[in-house]
Amino acid sequence: MRPTPARILRRRVTQLDTAADPAAGPDADADVLLRHFTSVMPLWTEPEMAALAGGPAVVDPSEADAAVEDCLLLRHLAREEPGIVLGPLERTRQHWIGTGPHELAPSRESVPRRERFRAPRDAPLPPSTKPFHVGLYTSTARHGGTGMWRMYLDQGSSLHPRPWYTWELPVTDPTAEVLEIGDATAWAAFVERYPLVHDGSVFPDWRAVAQDYAGVHMTLRAIAATQGFRVRVGGGVAAAPPYWDVESVLWLRWVFGGVRLVGVVGEDGRG
Repeated sequence: MRPTPARILRRRVTQLDTAADPAAGPDADADVLLRHFTSVMPLWTEPEMAALAGGPAVVDPSEADAAVEDCLLLRHLAREEPGIVLGPLERTRQHWIGTGPHELAPSRESVPRRERFRAPRDAPLPPSTKPFHVGLYTSTARHGGTGMWRMYLDQGSSLHPRPWYTWELPVTDPTAEVLEIGDATAWAAFVERYPLVHDGSVFPDWRAVAQDYAGVHMTLRAIAATQGFRVRVGGGVAAAPPYWDVESVLWLRWVFGGVRLVGVVGEDGRG
């Protein structure tokens, strides 16, 4: 018998909590917990989810949120980094990382440039819960440390060769409104508000989103509750499964000022 989506989610919570010692209390090492989250979530791929569920795993958003509510790792992290776990976004601590060119992206830029920024209205967009080749993604840096995107790169990825250039992108546009996705219920409401129906699933219509928001912030709690799951939205249909892996903001407009290089890791790993 296949496990129910709720059981699959609780299995995920158990994996996350292997790094969260209940006895550690508020002294739990946030860097250790963030890196553990970063190592666990990318393992929940589409083939892995399909194998566990025997096909698409459809979950009710309230059921997903109830399962994640018991996650000790997220509770520990929320004490020290509430913006990363729950929101709202820390606008002065946004990092973007430029990596070396790859055969699949030979023209990859290592510097964030306004003139290279592509808004959703400027390019055709295939249906996606996390679009690429449009907008710009940042993650929130820990106080005096790195963001989760850098933690992801530290695990090793042939798609993102060194050198790595970490840039601080403070959000200076006072009119830049960010939509916070804090849990599965918020994700379902977001997709239902901006629906793009394709092949029996509902995706966010990013062009419509860009008319109302400068960015969309996907928190750790939302990722833990939704990654790989088709979440039910209104009308009895389900949203396509998202795969965000780590806390991120998708910026749909250029809202930054004072872009500053804060770190370089060379091809030899030093930096």
